[in-house]
Amino acid sequence: MLDIGKLLAPGLSHEFRVTVTTEEAVGNFSPKLDQLLATSACVKAFIRVAIEATDKYLPEGYITVGQSIEIIHEVPSYLGTTVSFKATMQGIDGNKIFYDLVAWDHMGTVATGKHTRAVVNWELLMNGARERAYMQDQGL
Repeated sequence: MLDIGKLLAPGLSHEFRVTVTTEEAVGNFSPKLDQLLATSACVKAFIRVAIEATDKYLPEGYITVGQSIEIIHEVPSYLGTTVSFKATMQGIDGNKIFYDLVAWDHMGTVATGKHTRAVVNWELLMNGARERAYMQDQGL
């Protein structure tokens, strides 16, 4: 069994910046919001930053997969605005990693949240997914 606590420690963090383009506004299902950073783009950025914070420290064949995410998208960010996203590891429990999330721009906080990822063996994960797909195809 992989001991994640020997590989990772609370406080580990990573951040990156995104300049809001029409691509990050996609996901706003109202045409009246098509110039603002979509909440779905915030989720995508938070997932990316959490992966980049930890997966590089895992041994070959192991990755993290998302288990839950909860965010509060507090204020809008208009096209052209630069938003920074940061994930900070808060704890580990078994194969689960817990992160605090924060996004901000030049005016202050844009979004906050919590994210949980699980460390898994990639090959076992893929075998299980293929088995589920096969069973569906067979009507089982």
